[in-house]
Amino acid sequence: MIAVCLLACSLLTVRPDSLAPEDTLRSVRSTIRPAFNLDFRDSFLERQHVNVWGVNAGITYGVKRHQLTLGYYWIGYATYLRLIDWQRNAAQRINLNYYTRTDLWFMNIQYWWNMTNNRRWMISVPVDIGGGVAYALPLNLAQNNPIDRTRRSFFAPLQVGAYAQWKATRWVGLSAQVGYRVSVFQTDIDQNFNGSYYSIGVSIYPALPVDIWRWVKKGDRISPVHPPKPRPLDKQ
Repeated sequence: MIAVCLLACSLLTVRPDSLAPEDTLRSVRSTIRPAFNLDFRDSFLERQHVNVWGVNAGITYGVKRHQLTLGYYWIGYATYLRLIDWQRNAAQRINLNYYTRTDLWFMNIQYWWNMTNNRRWMISVPVDIGGGVAYALPLNLAQNNPIDRTRRSFFAPLQVGAYAQWKATRWVGLSAQVGYRVSVFQTDIDQNFNGSYYSIGVSIYPALPVDIWRWVKKGDRISPVHPPKPRPLDKQ
C-alpha cells in the first residue's frame, strides 16, 4: 500500500536550494534563486477522492530559502469519469437519473514560509490563494450521453497546509504534506470545493543530474553523500 501511495500520490519537487543545503544557524549571504516544483496531491470533493495535479515555479530567497511561486493546478476530467463508470451499474437500483462530473482548474500564488531549513530537514507552512474555473456536466447514466456543457463558474480557493522534507542524501529526499482548501468565493455550481488534501512522495535535488553529467563528461567519482571528486590520473 505504501508503494502505491508513493507512485500515485507523490509530491515530486526539484529545489535548487537543496543542492547545497545551508545550516540556518550560520550567517550566509541571502541570494535569490529559481524554484520549480511538480505538486501531485490527493484530495476530496464532497467526500469523493480525486487527484489534483499541479506545477509551480518562482524564486527562493533568504537564509531559510522561503519560496514565492506561481502555480497551475487542475483536476482531470477522467477522475470523475471513473466515478461515473463505477456508479452506472447501480443507477437503477438506487434510482439515480443523472450524475454530475466536474472538471476544474485554477492558478494561484504560493508562499512557502520555512520554519526550519537545514542540512537534513525542511519544515514549511505553505499558503496560497488563487482563482479558476469549474465546469459541471450532467450525464444521463442510462444513455451515457452528455447533455450540454454550459454550466461553469469562477471560484477562488484558499489553501493552508504543513510540509516536511527529510533530505536523506544529496540526490533525493522524502516529503509529506497535508492541508485544507476553502473556496472563499462560492461557485454557482452545486458542488462543494472545500476539502482536505495530502501527499507523500520523493524530492529530487539538482545535485543528481549535475553529478551524472560530471560522471559522463569528466569521469568524476560521484556519491549521494559526498560532492563529486576528480578521478585520479593513472600513473605513467
